[in-house]
Amino acid sequence: MTTDDPVSRMAQAWARFDESLRSGNGFDDTAYDALTAALRACAAEWAELDAIPRLGANVLVDLFPSTEANAALYRGEAADRVMRAAYELHTLAGHCVALRQEPGPPR
Repeated sequence: MTTDDPVSRMAQAWARFDESLRSGNGFDDTAYDALTAALRACAAEWAELDAIPRLGANVLVDLFPSTEANAALYRGEAADRVMRAAYELHTLAGHCVALRQEPGPPR
């Protein structure tokens, strides 16, 4: 994997976003936007695959629980924003591993 492929971009953006929250520096909009864009790119790239790269799976597993846990470091609207992001990331992770819909039998 190169540093320009969607998985590497996702991992790097995730590290920046998570680190900003964990360190108490707040919500990094640029990292979040890069992360959501990379997740969308991975979902598109992986749509026809039967397996996904290990690094991608590693990030997907951490997205929701880590972001949810980080919300506890904040109060009020800041905590709510982090929780909204956690749920959006959870949804995008689901798109990354969605199964293809096979056409059903004719009716």
